[in-house]
Amino acid sequence: MMLFRLSQVAPAAVSQRLDEATPQLEKTMKGATVTKDIVKQDLERAAELQRSALRAVAALSKIGAGVSPKYDAFTKDLKKNSMWGAELKELIG
Repeated sequence: MMLFRLSQVAPAAVSQRLDEATPQLEKTMKGATVTKDIVKQDLERAAELQRSALRAVAALSKIGAGVSPKYDAFTKDLKKNSMWGAELKELIG
């Protein structure tokens, strides 16, 4: 949510730091590691975190196209992803 707001308030500053934010977004989109001790609530929490990160990626894509090669590659991979691609394309518009 904060990254989404910041991209609206200060897009120039955010676009300069996209390379630094990309690894954390990639880690979030990979999801939770499923172990034998994981409960349904943990999976739901991880899914909600992924949806939130996807909204942030959509907002950042509107301001940061072509600024960061690492971020552009990340969004390209997300768009190709069978799980998140359609939702991301819908959010971007």
